[in-house]
Amino acid sequence: MANFSETPNEEGTPMKCYTTDCSTLDGLKLQERPAPSPGPGEVLVDVHSVSLNYRDLLVSSGKYGYATEAPFIACSDMSGVVSAVGESVDGIEPGQRVFNAPFMNWPAGRLKADWARTFVGGNGLDGVLSEQVVYPADSLIPLPDNLTMEEGSTLTVAGLTAWAAIMTHGKTRPGDWVLLHGTGGVSVFAAQLAAALGAHVIMSTSSDEKAELVRQKFGVKHTFDYRQADWSRDVKKWTGGGANVVVEVAGGKSLGLSLKACTYGARIAVIGVLDGLESQINVFDLIRHQITVRGIYMESTEELHAFAKAVDTMKLKPVVDRSFTFEQARDAFEYLKSQQHMGKVVIKVR
Repeated sequence: MANFSETPNEEGTPMKCYTTDCSTLDGLKLQERPAPSPGPGEVLVDVHSVSLNYRDLLVSSGKYGYATEAPFIACSDMSGVVSAVGESVDGIEPGQRVFNAPFMNWPAGRLKADWARTFVGGNGLDGVLSEQVVYPADSLIPLPDNLTMEEGSTLTVAGLTAWAAIMTHGKTRPGDWVLLHGTGGVSVFAAQLAAALGAHVIMSTSSDEKAELVRQKFGVKHTFDYRQADWSRDVKKWTGGGANVVVEVAGGKSLGLSLKACTYGARIAVIGVLDGLESQINVFDLIRHQITVRGIYMESTEELHAFAKAVDTMKLKPVVDRSFTFEQARDAFEYLKSQQHMGKVVIKVR
């Protein structure tokens, strides 16, 4: 078994990382690379924790994005401690706890094509499942004091996506009805945010045990089994007219039912394809209820700063379902693939 030291690697010495060749999970390999060093405007981070997303499974199986040269370092979400800073870096110092924005360059506003290509851990761009990473200083965020390293690593994609769906674009208000699908990282974050805002939450799951847990832990008002033929009728009945905000992680058939479950002026954030890439919708549902449907592809570093401030103010604690050691990275991917988790799956690098 490999031994991973708490001390940083010296420049040029071997550094351990996991790369993917985008074939299958068998293509996830433990490799050695020279330890990196920061250039101007960059920061060297000793990675402590990495959290997994469904995107990581798609990348590892070659089902994400366009064809790229492989292998490259896997995963997009990490927390760690600053080890060194390059020239022209202000506001970040060695010893500081940080986590990363998912894009190396998306400072604010709407996503641009060249910024989209800086989403780490996919399309050939090295990610963060590594002992050390070099990252642009402007795309690192101080870790809220109330979070552990494991909890902090979950903010990058799952937390930011939920924030974008509930707050930035969902514009959730107190008293709104929020419909969430599944009990993965994004949906659990969304439930926590919605509850903190005074909204009412409805959540789908096929597990009676998970249904009871989300009612107890997050104050979820109603749960339903997403496998039933037409759950939109129950949602309309419970809400007295329909959901105001939907976080749609499934796509496929689920998107059509989510539209049917909405009230007038509802906002749907589409963020996932667990139920398939193709959907059949009733366009009249969309028009009659004046529903806004928006694809969510994460958000900017500016929004991530806002989310981190909210986490600190609300004292929100991310839900980590299970942690694995660095040597158990493959097991962590397999566990995520099994969909047994509620919340986030984390790999402890050191």
